[in-house]
Amino acid sequence: MKKTIIPLFYILFVLLSCSDNDDTIMPACGVNNPIQELEWLRTEIERRKANPNEDMKYCYIIQAEFNGEDIFVYEDCNPFVDKAIPFFNCEGTMINTQDNPIGFDDIRNKVIIWKPKNFVCNIDF
Repeated sequence: MKKTIIPLFYILFVLLSCSDNDDTIMPACGVNNPIQELEWLRTEIERRKANPNEDMKYCYIIQAEFNGEDIFVYEDCNPFVDKAIPFFNCEGTMINTQDNPIGFDDIRNKVIIWKPKNFVCNIDF
């Protein structure tokens, strides 16, 4: 009986520990859950969920810090596309422009906060 119970507990533990939603929620911009509490960010994520397309599998959103401020980046890991990546402040205003370029190496504490279910990229910060 012990030989049966121990493997069953192990399997149950593994199954309960697994989740297909590993998006990290961290406080930012003075709120506990920026994905839900920042209207502009919530709207963008809802738009992406409602309008999936073939290219969406490469898209993700990160939360990070730039010069001590919380920022959000709409990233894309498509190996066949080279495009400008937008960086946003807490108000949803784009902060990287031709006059004020920000490089990916300039930001710190990067965390993926949203990606589609069919995400295909392997991201390692």
